[in-house]
Amino acid sequence: MRALRRGGNDGRLALERATLLGALVELEQANPEGCVALCAVRDEAQAIVDFEFIFSNDADVMKRVCPELVVGRRLSEAAPEALRSQFTLWCQVVETRRAARSELQEAGCWLRGTITPLLDGVLVRFQDITALVRDTREREARLEQEQSGRREAEVLAREQAGQLLVAQEKLVRSGRLMVAGQLATGVGHEINNPLAFVTGNLHVALEQLGALASELSPSATERLRETAQALEDARKGAERIRSIVRELRTLARASDSHTEPVDVGAALELSLSMAMPHIRHRAQVVRHVMPVPRVPGNESKLGQVILNLLINAAQAIPEGDATHHAITVGTRMEGSQVVIEVRDTGKGMSAEVLARIFEPFFTTKLPGEGTGLGLPISLDIIRSMGGEMKVQSEPGRGSCFQLVLPVLDEATAPELAPRVVKQPAPSRRRVLIVDDEPAIGTMMVRVLGRHHEVKVVHSGREALELLCGDPGYDRVFCDLMMGDMTGMDLHAALARRRPEYLPRIIFMTGGAFTDRARAFLAEASVESIDKPFEAGALRERVERPLPDER
Repeated sequence: MRALRRGGNDGRLALERATLLGALVELEQANPEGCVALCAVRDEAQAIVDFEFIFSNDADVMKRVCPELVVGRRLSEAAPEALRSQFTLWCQVVETRRAARSELQEAGCWLRGTITPLLDGVLVRFQDITALVRDTREREARLEQEQSGRREAEVLAREQAGQLLVAQEKLVRSGRLMVAGQLATGVGHEINNPLAFVTGNLHVALEQLGALASELSPSATERLRETAQALEDARKGAERIRSIVRELRTLARASDSHTEPVDVGAALELSLSMAMPHIRHRAQVVRHVMPVPRVPGNESKLGQVILNLLINAAQAIPEGDATHHAITVGTRMEGSQVVIEVRDTGKGMSAEVLARIFEPFFTTKLPGEGTGLGLPISLDIIRSMGGEMKVQSEPGRGSCFQLVLPVLDEATAPELAPRVVKQPAPSRRRVLIVDDEPAIGTMMVRVLGRHHEVKVVHSGREALELLCGDPGYDRVFCDLMMGDMTGMDLHAALARRRPEYLPRIIFMTGGAFTDRARAFLAEASVESIDKPFEAGALRERVERPLPDER
């Protein structure tokens, strides 16, 4: 190894260094900041290979950072690692004669070093910035904490904004549903009145065309077929309008609180018979019906739910391949609950569709084929009966709906009214129609007039005068809401003057939308029929035995 030599060994440099060291002692010895002077140690090629300490003051910072520092020793021998790490920077200051700054940590202290060239070496002043660094770090930590809190708050705000948006969408949907329900209830009378005479007249026209076709030649009958089909399509359209208005009204109002013991098997069989026109061209029906106890509820509403599930199952199966598809219906007991199951082999539903099927107005059917109200209404009905609806489905593997209902407590069940044995109806009845809509009366005359004597009046007051003078009417069909005298007012007047007529009155309503009307129809002694009504239901009401005939 080549010998090393210290820079500035000649006499002149020695004198300069001695003079400089004397000045440093006077200036820096009492300085509270640390101060050291180092002389460069060079090799034969004049490259700096080390530094020698030639001065250090007695500042506290120097005692903490380098307590064993001895003047005359080299950087590589006595200095701590923090100072040795400054070697490259110090060399740069010596060679470039440009001052520099650095920061280093040693013995729990943070120091800021100011390095200036001094002869063939450097003068380094150390300032203790530990408190400043701690303050800065604490400030940065607080800032980071605040930023983290702000980020968390922003995330929370976004989540809450999303939740608010979902709630807002639900509110809008609920508001839309409420408005639709109010519209259906408020104008139901106006909608159902014309709908009643449209459906009634279509039924009469279809009956008469059927009778006429049996009297004509095959060629003439063939010409009538298209007309009959057009009328039948119109009747189905009118029926669909009625269904939409009824479903909107049902969904918008509170569930009917009236309950009765329900025969599940009977409701299922009735729904099946009604759904068969939709099913027979698409699937076979498989029954796994076990005897089950009765459940508390409303038989017609339960039938409505089952019918909706059956039609949905049929519509999930393509037409024309009935031998390879099945709709399985069944009833069974699970613990203390009755389970009604409708399973199909149709196209099934994706997870996204499955998550939304109970949302009002959501439908996967083509425009004009579905309202998106069937399943929400069905769920509302089942829950009002104390039950729950479950569903499983996979794309391409069909769907399975289960209605889970509580068993009726027979000890607390209301007694069923004794079954009325229908007596042979008389061949002809006297019927009075009271409705301020002339077309309603005309339609009812067409439906009933071939077998019964029918009279029509268009005013409640006119009806009161007629009935008080003629006790011979067997049935009185009276509109509930009329302009001059409501059906309720006519009922009250007859209760005073002709009470024997009260059991013979059947009130017709297209939607009772007043509190008084709803309370009136809820009375057990009041009989009513909703518009629009089927011709068969109308005739059945007329031919039903009178109170004094039972």
